[in-house]
Amino acid sequence: MDEGNFDSFKKLCLIMLLSSPHTDTQRRWRAKKRDQHHRTQLSLRRLIVEQINESHQYSSGINENFMFLLC
Repeated sequence: MDEGNFDSFKKLCLIMLLSSPHTDTQRRWRAKKRDQHHRTQLSLRRLIVEQINESHQYSSGINENFMFLLC
């Protein structure tokens, strides 16, 4: 590695190690927002699945009762 590349590498490492508190705060805020969005999607998906299961149970109960009345 020549001297110029090594100096650039050292600068880049130093910048990464000494990131500003504002940048760290922004990074944490964005991660928190992503996590909240992901949790909302999961809870919405779970709610839809529960509604489908409940409607299926309700309709299968109706079918069983209907078959019982026919017999």
